[in-house]
Amino acid sequence: MIRFLKSGRTTLEKTYSGAGWALSYLSLEVRGLQAAAYILALSSLASSLLALVRDRVLAHLFGAGAELDVYYAAFRVPDLVFIGVGALVSAYVLIPELARRDEAAQRRYIDGLIVCFGALVALVAGGAAVFAPSILATFFPALSYAQEELVLLTRILLIQAVLLGFSNIAAGLTQFRHRYALYALSPIVYNLGIIYGALVLVPSQGLMGLAYGVVIGAVLHLGIQLPPLLREGLGREMASLPEWRSFLATVRISLPRALALSFGQFAFFGLLSLAAALPAGSIAVFMFAYNLQGVPLSVIGASYATAAFPLLAEAHARGATHAFLAHAALAVRQMFFWSLPALALVIVLRAHIVRAALGSGAFDWTDTRLTAAALALFSLSLASQGVSLLLIRAWYAAGRTLIPLAISGVTALTTLILAHTYLRSVQNADVASFLEALLRIDNLVGTDVVVLAFAFSVASIMGAFLLVVSIEWHFGGFVSQIKRSFWHALTAAFVAGCAAYATLQVIGDITLLSTLASVLFKALLAGGVGVAAAALAYHFLGSREYAENALALRRRIWRDVEPIASGEQST
Repeated sequence: MIRFLKSGRTTLEKTYSGAGWALSYLSLEVRGLQAAAYILALSSLASSLLALVRDRVLAHLFGAGAELDVYYAAFRVPDLVFIGVGALVSAYVLIPELARRDEAAQRRYIDGLIVCFGALVALVAGGAAVFAPSILATFFPALSYAQEELVLLTRILLIQAVLLGFSNIAAGLTQFRHRYALYALSPIVYNLGIIYGALVLVPSQGLMGLAYGVVIGAVLHLGIQLPPLLREGLGREMASLPEWRSFLATVRISLPRALALSFGQFAFFGLLSLAAALPAGSIAVFMFAYNLQGVPLSVIGASYATAAFPLLAEAHARGATHAFLAHAALAVRQMFFWSLPALALVIVLRAHIVRAALGSGAFDWTDTRLTAAALALFSLSLASQGVSLLLIRAWYAAGRTLIPLAISGVTALTTLILAHTYLRSVQNADVASFLEALLRIDNLVGTDVVVLAFAFSVASIMGAFLLVVSIEWHFGGFVSQIKRSFWHALTAAFVAGCAAYATLQVIGDITLLSTLASVLFKALLAGGVGVAAAALAYHFLGSREYAENALALRRRIWRDVEPIASGEQST
């Protein structure tokens, strides 16, 4: 993929007659970015759809209740171990290190890395397993009724964290070898393992069977990448002293990124700790909503952020600051183009989405309404989360790791402060009544959990704003390249949301008695009207992102249509 991205440097000029501005383009790198983003988006979509199947199975079996509260709480310590230690050997660090070595040196480096990482992760995971009872009792005292089960689940899931850490190393080498199919399949087989545990093992073993399914998924996540690597001689040499030094050098480079990711995990840990003190099922509602908003985030935000990273790194390495900013701005503009209308449609269709994705079995109407409200509040930060993913990578590409580290720390702290503040504020009956009426969750028990999603979104928006300001302050000229696209996307989002809402008023909203077929029909019709309205808004506004994507789509249908690349907007 990186080779493909590099291949698109051809100068051309083209004018799009349907807009009120000229498209004067400097290169075809937009073609490479869009193509890579589309590929990653398709694989992310497949993985996300399977994750939805996984969550639907869990919702059907358990509903948003106490059992899933325990299950999701058990992930917190293992996820912290995986993020904190696994990020030390991520692809963003390994690929540049591998690129600097010949083939024999690459094998020695990876073999040494495996041994050194194995020793580190065994030490950290072992310590986490020993201290799990005290850690969990401190952060989840409200789950004391299932403390033994919570500790046992945590210790089982620590095995998954270790396996995924090794899979991180394999993923770096897999991407370096351009085996993107294997890389894309890894999260798919991981979710298949969890689904197997839920369907096959849970009936006989309960939550333990679900944890075993997670471990099976982690084995598959690692195992699918291993055969070609083993054939190349991976793992045949033990670490020598120089490789230990290489490992320490790798850790030193990646430590700020690992700490930045850990800040986010600490904040998430804190949010779930607060949710555990709320009525039973609050953690499950929070996690179901979080996972649902993760689908458009991974398809849009993560895809563009991942596709842009090689271009950003190369542009900065060449000292091409203008190109660096142009690539970053291009990715952000495309995120705005897709994410803001998606945000509006998710908010309007939140109940339809939740009911269609999760509404069966033990997942009742109360669970649906609470999860839908939390989803709406999570979705407020959909665009900002994508922008943060991109700009954090931009700073890494520029070799500046302390700036995203500081902003991640501030964002995490703000998340927890806001969560505490909002929980106190909803103790006021007037505030609670207003919020419940606004989100249509009045007369329900456990509505306080939705303010945790709101705290997450407000902090995420603030973090994205700080990243934009930092890029503008350091490089200059970034905001001028994205501000018009932002207002276009915001206008299109408003139009899309109004059109979808008006459609629901005509055809009727869903109720407790609505069938899956009627829910899907109404969601697809209202969503389709909203998408059409957004497209019309973009067209009449003269959006260059609309022109870029329209011509890219036309080229995929009619091969003789030449693609265009993004350049400066004429005045």
